[in-house]
Amino acid sequence: MKIIYMHHAERDNSNNAELKTLERTHEDITNRGEKIAEILSERIKDIDIKAIVTSPYLRCRHTSKIINKYHNVQIIEDERFNEINRDEEWRKLLKRNMQAIDDIVNKYNDEDTILCVTSGVNFSAFVCYFYNIEPTNDVPWSQVLDISPIIFNINKNKLN
Repeated sequence: MKIIYMHHAERDNSNNAELKTLERTHEDITNRGEKIAEILSERIKDIDIKAIVTSPYLRCRHTSKIINKYHNVQIIEDERFNEINRDEEWRKLLKRNMQAIDDIVNKYNDEDTILCVTSGVNFSAFVCYFYNIEPTNDVPWSQVLDISPIIFNINKNKLN
């Protein structure tokens, strides 16, 4: 099984100056981000993706739809891939993300490839999950560039 982590395309927050919270759910992607997503979509068209799992945030959903152009697979929204909530501990964010990843691993078959489009804050949970790192408030926040696909190869027999 493969899970491809992908950060959403470049965020456009120019029209959302009033959204100064950690939960900027209505931000879309820039025109530049859209073009890059279209190029990437064309480049990965030969990967047999079984499903796309995305955060419900607009920028993630929009990126998922562009990437899905050549795949025409189900796009599944999972709120557990949203960014950190107000008053949420970092450890709790990691745990809810890791539970979402675990559900994906358990739902799909060994030969499946699943694409996850989320925010950059979630990448640390993928690292914790696949490298068996206990989530704590001390785990650093790992960041990746916009729309950077990172492939995690999974051997389900070795996960536990």
